[in-house]
Amino acid sequence: MHSREIDGQTLTLVPSGWTYERTFVLYDKETGSLWYPYKNGLMAIQGKYFKRVLPEVSHEVTRWKKWIKKHPDSPHMEQALFLKGQAWFQRGRYYQAFLAYDELLNSYGAGKFFEPALEQEVEIARRFLAGKKRIIWGFIPASARAEAVEILDRVAEHWPGSELAATALMMQADYFHRSRRFIEAQQTYQVLCESYSQSPLYRDALLRNAEATHAQYRGPFYDATNLNNARFRYERFRLRFPDKARELGIEERLVRLTDQQAEKEFKIADYYRRTHRLSAARYYWTYIAQRWPRSDYADLAVTLLEQNPQEQ
Repeated sequence: MHSREIDGQTLTLVPSGWTYERTFVLYDKETGSLWYPYKNGLMAIQGKYFKRVLPEVSHEVTRWKKWIKKHPDSPHMEQALFLKGQAWFQRGRYYQAFLAYDELLNSYGAGKFFEPALEQEVEIARRFLAGKKRIIWGFIPASARAEAVEILDRVAEHWPGSELAATALMMQADYFHRSRRFIEAQQTYQVLCESYSQSPLYRDALLRNAEATHAQYRGPFYDATNLNNARFRYERFRLRFPDKARELGIEERLVRLTDQQAEKEFKIADYYRRTHRLSAARYYWTYIAQRWPRSDYADLAVTLLEQNPQEQ
């Protein structure tokens, strides 16, 4: 961290978009001077403050770094690593905080700061998924959603079976779902359904598992496996949570699924009709009328059967 004070003025330092000797350069909005990392500070390499230096200043993170380096065998190392993470977190340097917490978790297992460190990692992932940036090279903001997914994976691995792990997996699955990454979403919801059936999150995971499965269906000219799987999962939700299913209109969703399944078979029948293979078309119309008798496509199928009698 560097001082931004010079000649009684506080500078606003931002990335310039340029590099000098393969290193990114900052500039200040007040004078347009360019600042380059140099020894223990930032040196102006162009502009009003040419060759002036903004010195590096000590902060809480620096103090904990020095303490940890000086006392590698201290019985208080676990606490020191946690406080180092907290110092980074308070500065908004969330990825550095995660690295400190994860070092603690890898080094000390289920110690005194195990659960607080995991809770902080979940909060860091939450902020990254909400749009907070990771700071690279000290000043360049970058999206950290991929890092958030990795962090949530690590949380679930550190404490499998816990409610915190269930929370991490739910956050991850919901992010995949919002991002229309339906296969990954469904797979993660499935893990929740299979391994966390006693969690308060189970009900939502069960529903969203069905929704993510249904969302993978691409239309009547594609495979219908996801429709069958979605029906099974909606039925499971309706059986397990009947009151909530009525509130959410699960029956209407099942009707929609029925129409989509019937539509797919109707498209096949129509192909055979257009290619003058009437016996095959009649087979599918009959199947639709018998399999989904309450669908709109069943009525169409019956009408077409009447209009296209079987050849003698």
